[in-house]
Amino acid sequence: MTSKWFFFSAASLSAVVAVAVTRDVDNSLLKSHTDALQKAPSISIAFTVNRLGSEIQDEKLVISKPGLVRWETPAKIVIANGTTISEVDRKSNSYTETDQTPESLKAVFGDDVIWAWSAMVDAQFTKPITDAKTGASRNVKGAAVKELTTARKDRLVTLYIDNKLGFARGGTFESESGGQKVTNVVLASEIEVGKEPLMASSTAFTLPAGAKKMEKAAGLTFASVRPILQASCGCHMGGPKGGLSLSSYANVMKGGRSGPAVNPGNADESILIQVITGQRAPKMPPNGAVPTDKLATLKQWINDGAKE
Repeated sequence: MTSKWFFFSAASLSAVVAVAVTRDVDNSLLKSHTDALQKAPSISIAFTVNRLGSEIQDEKLVISKPGLVRWETPAKIVIANGTTISEVDRKSNSYTETDQTPESLKAVFGDDVIWAWSAMVDAQFTKPITDAKTGASRNVKGAAVKELTTARKDRLVTLYIDNKLGFARGGTFESESGGQKVTNVVLASEIEVGKEPLMASSTAFTLPAGAKKMEKAAGLTFASVRPILQASCGCHMGGPKGGLSLSSYANVMKGGRSGPAVNPGNADESILIQVITGQRAPKMPPNGAVPTDKLATLKQWINDGAKE
């Protein structure tokens, strides 16, 4: 999609995210959100993510008791079937797999885009929340909602709690991309609350046809990915070119004119991956492409924390 939302200005959204909250962890609206989701047997949510200034991105999330998840974005599909968690690269139709544990499931919901809905499967959802403040009532795309600004350490997320559903149908938060703060708007267009849990064998929790398993590399360090950078990004392995050198871990972390080349823990938001996949100009390498398996290794290194 290329359309933009105009019902809030960037300035007003930033102001919402920047609200100073006071200690109110026992907030009734937060309790409503948590209780409503924890009582739901299953939910299916079609929503959009708008990083202001960029195109709107369509995504979908399905959650079912007791810990089944399917999250679809244009770039990936994450599936938790109760035993394993698979992450599918949609372009190559290949996937990596890891054991499903409470910790690994919580990591899936570590992205603020879907964090609010993790209350359905995370009994400790409110534990990291240090503050919560009820805000203004408003109408968002025809739905009556009330703002709820939550604080977790250094993160603020303002949720839009649907008056009828009792839980969030979206919200706003800030992220960093290319060294700049970006306001993100998440808003559901469709929400369906199921009457009973879904089966793990449901098509919602099965892999796409023909998906090829890629062995997940363990213990990756910069030394593990440097040969990939050398082979695919050789022009940046000496002195800085275009302001960027990839010759050392320190240089990768420093990045170039647009900021750090990688965002540890989030490959999709890393400039290095964005230019390799063509999501950000200029596409690199200019001629050819990084092999699928090598790209998967780079992503895994970053998602595992981009260790030195």
